[in-house]
Amino acid sequence: MSNSKETGIGPDSEAAGEVSLNGADTTALKDLLEKRLNDCGWRQQIEQLVRSILEARGVENITHDQLAAEIIPTARALVPYVVRKEMLLRVRAALQTPLPHQ
Repeated sequence: MSNSKETGIGPDSEAAGEVSLNGADTTALKDLLEKRLNDCGWRQQIEQLVRSILEARGVENITHDQLAAEIIPTARALVPYVVRKEMLLRVRAALQTPLPHQ
């Protein structure tokens, strides 16, 4: 997978903290991401991965933190490029939209 500087996706793609989304935009983007990941089968892939790790190592022999450390890199890598790209475009659009004056 390409690094974030090449794709424009990820924590080092641009300076962090300069601009932020409002709560409504954040919620809408999270909901959209969840829908896209469900639609493409990503969630089912991750659930199966978790099950296989738990079966192989045993539920009693792995902590939540160990499971997360093992799953997160794979889960991130399995997010389809089209979903990443769509979310990037939507976040950029939301950041460029001026906030309403109250």
